[in-house]
Amino acid sequence: MSFEFYVDVRVIESADTVDLSLPTIRNQIYAVLHGTFRALALVDKSPYAIALVPSPKLKAKQADFEKKYGKSPRFDFDIFRVFSDSSEALQRLVDSISQHWKVRDYSVVGTPTPVPTAKIIGWQSYRRFRIPTAKMERTQLSDNNVPLRERRLATAKDLPYLKVASKSTGQVFTLTIDIVPMENAGDGVPDGYGLARASQPFALPIF
Repeated sequence: MSFEFYVDVRVIESADTVDLSLPTIRNQIYAVLHGTFRALALVDKSPYAIALVPSPKLKAKQADFEKKYGKSPRFDFDIFRVFSDSSEALQRLVDSISQHWKVRDYSVVGTPTPVPTAKIIGWQSYRRFRIPTAKMERTQLSDNNVPLRERRLATAKDLPYLKVASKSTGQVFTLTIDIVPMENAGDGVPDGYGLARASQPFALPIF
């Protein structure tokens, strides 16, 4: 699928309290985005896909961390870059989320913009990283008998994640995201979270 337009939603953190930390506000802004994806899907056939992007300020902060401690920091981000197939679809998204006080107070929403094709330097697929339940792990051992769940939990420690509340049960779960390099855009369709499915892979441009 072709995603020719994008809009940035940059999260603004506050160091005053834990409740206003970057991860906390990021989860809240994503909750608004996810809910809007679902609402617009009922009236709009346009897909919405998200990329997780660090701002120049956050990149500089991570570079300082690496210089100080001699190791790469865990991937972090403060921008939800939302892609769609038309500027009109993104404008409907912007109009909807801008009405929410959390978005108004704790983020900066950009303007729908064409993807700068001349500046594309690569492609990345953002996929849900699934961790099997303890029950499933009993039947999915590797050659060295390390349970799949254990291996995946170890891998997940280095991956970005969001805390999401289930619309059906209200329970909060961790949405771990795997970022996979790809050679081209692919032709998959995003799921309700704005992510690629393993069965329908697609990638978003890096620029």
